[in-house]
Amino acid sequence: MKYFTSSFILFLLTSASVLSVADPITWNLWPGEAPGEIVTLPPESYRVNDDRLTAGKPVRRLQNVSIPTLTIYKPDPKIDTGSSIMIAPGGGFTILAYDKEGTEVAEWANSIGMTAIVLKYRVPGNVHNPEKPWLPAAQDGQRAMSLVRSRSDELGIDPDRIGIMGFSAGGAPVNYTAFASERLYEAVDRHDDHSFRPAFAAPIYSGVWMPEGMDQSDAFPPVFIVITYDDKDRSIGLAEAYIKLKKANVSAEMHIYSEGGHGYGLRRTEKPVTSWPDRMEDWLKLKGFLDR
Repeated sequence: MKYFTSSFILFLLTSASVLSVADPITWNLWPGEAPGEIVTLPPESYRVNDDRLTAGKPVRRLQNVSIPTLTIYKPDPKIDTGSSIMIAPGGGFTILAYDKEGTEVAEWANSIGMTAIVLKYRVPGNVHNPEKPWLPAAQDGQRAMSLVRSRSDELGIDPDRIGIMGFSAGGAPVNYTAFASERLYEAVDRHDDHSFRPAFAAPIYSGVWMPEGMDQSDAFPPVFIVITYDDKDRSIGLAEAYIKLKKANVSAEMHIYSEGGHGYGLRRTEKPVTSWPDRMEDWLKLKGFLDR
C-alpha cells in the first residue's frame, strides 16, 4: 500500500480547486428557440484568415451562430471583486471575432478581479432578421443581462455590479441594454422579470449607437467610450453620443486617440490606443467596481 504525505494531499486539493476555478461555465441563453428565427444555418464553425492579422496574430472568426450562449470565466478567488462584465465581440453581425474581442478580453477582466461573461450572440444578423440585422444581437443582449442578474447567486456575483462591454457591432447589446426603454421580445420565463439594465456600459469602437426613442427620463448607467480619429465615421457617431449623454446628465468618460483604426481589441502594439484597457481599469476603480 502506498502512503501519501499531507503536503501531497494538499497539492492535490489545491490543484483541484484551481482547475474548478479555471473551467468556464456555459449556459444556453434561451429555454427554446430564440425569437424571430426563420432560417436554419449551417453548423457553427471558425474561419481564420492568416492574411488579416491584428497585432501580428490571426483572428478566429466564429460564423453561423443560431444558438446563442453565455460562457462564464471566474477570476482567482484571491482577487475576486464580486463585479462582473459581459463581453460582446464584434463582427459586423456576420461573424464574431471570438478570441480577439471575447476570450482575450475575458482573460483581462479576470486579471483585475472581475467575472467575465462572453456573449455568443446570433450571427449573421441579416439572415435572422433581414430588415434589422442588429435586432438578434440586441435581443440576446437584453436576455443575457436579465438571465445573469436572475442567476447571480449561482455565480457568486453582485447583481448590482454587472456591466457590459461591446466591440464594433457588439455595441448593439451594449446600447440596447444600457439605453433602451423597452424589452425587444416578449418575456419567455421568470428570468425576464429581472431588469436588463447593466451597472455600467463600455462601447469600444462601436459602430452602433443610441437606440431610437431613447427616453432621457430613464436612469442610465455610467459609460466608458474608446474611439480613434481614423475610424471612419464611427468617431463622429460616438462623439455625438457623448454629447447626448452629457445633455442627459449621464456620467461618461471618452478617450479619442488619433490613430488606430478599427478592430484592435486588447492586443498591444506601439500605438497609444492599445493602452486603453489601462484607462478602463482606472475608470472601473474610480467608479468602485473593483472594490472588494
